[in-house]
Amino acid sequence: MSLLYLARTLGRCEAHLLILAARNSGQSCHSPPSISSPSVSSTTPSGNMSQIRKSPTRVERAAAPVVSNPTNEDIAGYVEAGIWGIVLFLIIASLPRAYMRWRHPSIRKHGLKLKTSKNRVNASTEAPGAQTPQTFNTIHELASRPQAERFSSIDSLEKEGAEGINVHADEAPVTAVEGSVPAKTYSRMASWGSIFYSVYRYLDRPVWWVGYSVGLSLAFAIYTGIISFGILYHNLPTFGPRRAGWIAVGQIPFIIFLSTKNNLLGFVLGVGYEKLNVWHRWVGKTMFLSLMAHVVGYLVLFTAKAKLVHEVRILYDAWIALSGFLCLSLFSLPVVRTSAYRLFWHAHWVGYILMFVGVSFHAEDAWHYAVAGFGILAMDHVCRLFKTTFVIAKITAVPELKCTRIEVPQLTRGWRAGQHVRLRAVSTQMGIVNLFESHPFTISSVSENSRGEGLVLYAKACGDWTNKLYEVAKSLESSAENTDGGDTGEQGARMRMVMEGPYGGPGHDVMSTFSSAFLVVGGSGITWGLSMIDEIIRDAELQRANVKLAHLVWVVQDPSSLKYFTQLLTTFLDRVSRLQTVKVNISVYYTRAIPYSLTDLVQGTPLPLNMRLNPGRPRLEVMIQEFADQTKGLATSSDDLSGLVIGMCGPLSLRDSVEEAQRSLSGKTRDSIGGVEVIVEAFGW
Repeated sequence: MSLLYLARTLGRCEAHLLILAARNSGQSCHSPPSISSPSVSSTTPSGNMSQIRKSPTRVERAAAPVVSNPTNEDIAGYVEAGIWGIVLFLIIASLPRAYMRWRHPSIRKHGLKLKTSKNRVNASTEAPGAQTPQTFNTIHELASRPQAERFSSIDSLEKEGAEGINVHADEAPVTAVEGSVPAKTYSRMASWGSIFYSVYRYLDRPVWWVGYSVGLSLAFAIYTGIISFGILYHNLPTFGPRRAGWIAVGQIPFIIFLSTKNNLLGFVLGVGYEKLNVWHRWVGKTMFLSLMAHVVGYLVLFTAKAKLVHEVRILYDAWIALSGFLCLSLFSLPVVRTSAYRLFWHAHWVGYILMFVGVSFHAEDAWHYAVAGFGILAMDHVCRLFKTTFVIAKITAVPELKCTRIEVPQLTRGWRAGQHVRLRAVSTQMGIVNLFESHPFTISSVSENSRGEGLVLYAKACGDWTNKLYEVAKSLESSAENTDGGDTGEQGARMRMVMEGPYGGPGHDVMSTFSSAFLVVGGSGITWGLSMIDEIIRDAELQRANVKLAHLVWVVQDPSSLKYFTQLLTTFLDRVSRLQTVKVNISVYYTRAIPYSLTDLVQGTPLPLNMRLNPGRPRLEVMIQEFADQTKGLATSSDDLSGLVIGMCGPLSLRDSVEEAQRSLSGKTRDSIGGVEVIVEAFGW
């Protein structure tokens, strides 16, 4: 349907160009000819030649093309063709990066659909942290190392002082592996923003009174200018409101295209639907203003002609379409979307139905736009059905983090690090209303990991749905303990769920193709950081990673959250110690004073080597500059650097800090390390 709609729009443009060509041709045909015959006999007494201008005959007048000015529909078609032309340009510009991304072997088979591995390794699926930290010395990988080398106590904080501990790459020794095969390097293409950073650095700066960057604000202004030009070109809405209506209706396919979770634009650009949503909202604003110009213009026109009451009574289809537009617009206000998401979601569906029905009957040929929008929406839901999997998940309450751990052992491949799934619980224990809700959660495990672990999610209890899930997980564990005599069992903590995805992710940026990675996560964003680090280590073990240096910075409110993930992080660092190609450091910063009740617990928690605990907030600008200098030192005569990737997942305040810190890197530093790419996954939308 969308192709039919686009073809129809381009057909209008072609027809009008033919009319303009015919107009020019007709003017040249009927211009008075210049006759200059040298010798022509004449019956006049003077014998001189007469200049004769012949008038066109009736047949010639009938054959002449009828030239008319472009209609409102034609001008709306030009606007739509211009918008889709810009979209096509962006797609073509992104094809080289998309090609380089798909050359990587780990990308060709991951990132589209969750799958079950046939050769899954049977491994324990116990949650990290299920055992106490004192039992870490029973792990085979850690048992061979002396305890003094294996752990560093948090008590060292008191000796180091309150300034924190600076972590450097040269402080993280790695064990060389004898006879190891050199890793195969994979090339990548830098983003256009990195290539033209001298210009992009100005476009990337935020405009605080707008809430967007300079570049995004300019893009919004250009789009709004195109729409305004289409409405006001040789026209005023109070005298010609019809055109504003066609401009509004013409944006229906585009606004729905931007709202879908599976669309060609996001796929080729390497941008998730959640990042295109900001454009969906802006196009909705321009669409609403176009509609208001159409409605108010006709109300003024009807009032001037004393036909207002009569027209209001008979234009029932117009009021149906208007109610749909208003339902979509008013219930999409930020205050409604953030505080009453259910109302926002259901109002969207009601608005879509009213809009499609009303527009289809309101004006001749307007049904094409409604059908195109409905076709795009239907195709998206077909793709979503293809990416949907029914699973039985094991849920475990994690009191240390006040979250629920969700594991699906049968799903072991098909996603990329940093991607998320939309989860729906199919259980009466969650309540009837919650059966229809789906929520996004970042995947914290890596696809086809060496531990044989399935897909793992962490749902922090911070809302109605997640709080309910947390309480259900605790109640299931309690009932299982009472039934099985203390054994939590496998049946008591299982729940039927529907998973849709994967979605989002780092796009065209493949973590293992960079020379170094600096990751900053805040709070529950650690799940994103865990998957990224795990993927880097996995690709290094498979000899297909360029990364030589990685640093994970985790900012939390209190260090007690570290206790749960210590075992998993210890496993990561021990895997790294077997490699000679990559170094990994982990820094944890806590921003809140340790309660007296937790002092003994925290000070008694052992930390693995290359992991440091620091009070206060990280000085990101200094840390990123030092990390870039360390990356520069990795270069050799035979090995050029392939860039630094800075990743972030956390609250908006942390996002602003990371973006401001990375802007401090000079252009010379960026060029010397092969460029800098920034991946941002901020909480909220």
